[in-house]
Amino acid sequence: MKRVVALILGLLVLAGPGNAAEDQVHVVPGSNVNLVARDAAIPVNILNPTDQDVSVILHGKTTSFRLEVLETTEVIVPAGSSSIGELKVRAIANGPVEIKVWLTIDGETVGDEVAIAVNVAYDVELFLLVSFGVLVVVLLVLGIIRTAMKFARRGK
Repeated sequence: MKRVVALILGLLVLAGPGNAAEDQVHVVPGSNVNLVARDAAIPVNILNPTDQDVSVILHGKTTSFRLEVLETTEVIVPAGSSSIGELKVRAIANGPVEIKVWLTIDGETVGDEVAIAVNVAYDVELFLLVSFGVLVVVLLVLGIIRTAMKFARRGK
């Protein structure tokens, strides 16, 4: 009898926590995010395995000064599916950052806290815009010079 009770308790310990976590709304861990803008929204996948639509609040906190989480986001996740919540952030400096993301329903934390790795390179956007602007100006000047030379040849 003791063996049967020990076997049942062992199975409950092994199966209990895993099933409870999978049966509630939770954040799905994703891949690394490359952030190349100063202000952006980090996509977060939220899974709702329950049979009811759920309205959750998406929270985030960074572990570094390089990135700032601006606000929380309310996301409505349909029953038995997933939705993408967007966490608004602002880049302050370049480098790797980790964002801790979690969900709340009516002020109560739901599911586990998930870490999202973000590689911040916000000045890439500025570099690309400046490079594009310089290229346009160079092409415009070359076009004006070419047209002026055509008119000069016609005039002779």
